[in-house]
Amino acid sequence: MKLAEHLSREVSPAQLVPVVPVTRTADTEPATTGYTGSITVGPELHPGDVLDDRFVIVELISRGGMALVFKARDLQNQNQLVAVKAPFPELERSPSAAGYFSRFVREEEIGVKLNHPFVLRFVPVARKSRLYLAMEYVTGSTLYDLINLFRVFSEADALAIASLICEALEYLHDNGVVHRDLKPENVMICDDGTIRVMDFGLARSAEARRVTLMGSPMGTPHYMAPERVNGKRGDERSDIYSLGAILYEMLVGTIPFNHEDTFVIMNARVTGDPDAPRKINPRLSPQAEEIVLHAMQRDPALRFQTAAEFKAELDAPEEVELIGRWKSLSPPTRAKRVLRAMVWVFWWCVVPTLTQIALFLVLRHHFEKK
Repeated sequence: MKLAEHLSREVSPAQLVPVVPVTRTADTEPATTGYTGSITVGPELHPGDVLDDRFVIVELISRGGMALVFKARDLQNQNQLVAVKAPFPELERSPSAAGYFSRFVREEEIGVKLNHPFVLRFVPVARKSRLYLAMEYVTGSTLYDLINLFRVFSEADALAIASLICEALEYLHDNGVVHRDLKPENVMICDDGTIRVMDFGLARSAEARRVTLMGSPMGTPHYMAPERVNGKRGDERSDIYSLGAILYEMLVGTIPFNHEDTFVIMNARVTGDPDAPRKINPRLSPQAEEIVLHAMQRDPALRFQTAAEFKAELDAPEEVELIGRWKSLSPPTRAKRVLRAMVWVFWWCVVPTLTQIALFLVLRHHFEKK
């Protein structure tokens, strides 16, 4: 099934640009981050700038909350198009810089070791003069954009997309990587019918150094597994829950536990279950509902234990055993607002901020000594 041919029929052509694959040069370039000495951000990049005598900046693609993404040409790889992601220069002077830079470096440490058609590929760079990421140039529509466009997907399309994401997760998990921030914004639907799972800034790898992200919650509350809300690091089954939440949204047109108050969302996720999907969208098959609720069990031991198990049911929904998980759903309990606010602020604001400041002071002292 060519997903893009089906899903993109109502998408503006301006949203869909051909995918340009990056040729791997692993035999000649080491899979390292390439940073030497202190890490600096450098001045803002502009079209025409040449980065490290290799990447010619072509144009600005997007401006995110903390970084700019540029289209560039790789002079060492037959002028192939790549994407260059660079943090805002002003972040270097921010107390939150240490935490963000750690996330940036970790994303590349993990990314350069991965090689799967459904996982965004990183371009290894032997030596870097500043902080940036070089990745394959992949444009199309994020799953987030498509959800906003279509609202409710056909059951077949939703299951097919989730199956491809499962394939990427299976590869990541087999290689010791837990994504930990799987959400529609981090999945790209390419116009050749493939997908790319992106953004490994929060990922946990068995080989990468253990760095805690400072400055924001460890994941996105709307898709975060209950154990992660409770402050645990989570494992492969946390990604399975997040994908279950994404599938839920594609099938019914709304996120589970939809509420404007983040405290309510996080409390609901650990104390109760979402509404039954067929209660919101009666057109769904019982099998699709069973798959979603299996993936979104609060207890990790009751979920699919592997992405391969999840994918097997997505690929053959007619064979799913109906055990009526919807019958055992329980509504979230209402926590006292002040208490849950204090707990949430402590774990997701106070602790990260104090750790962030401490790391910033340590790094500044280290660089001043140099």
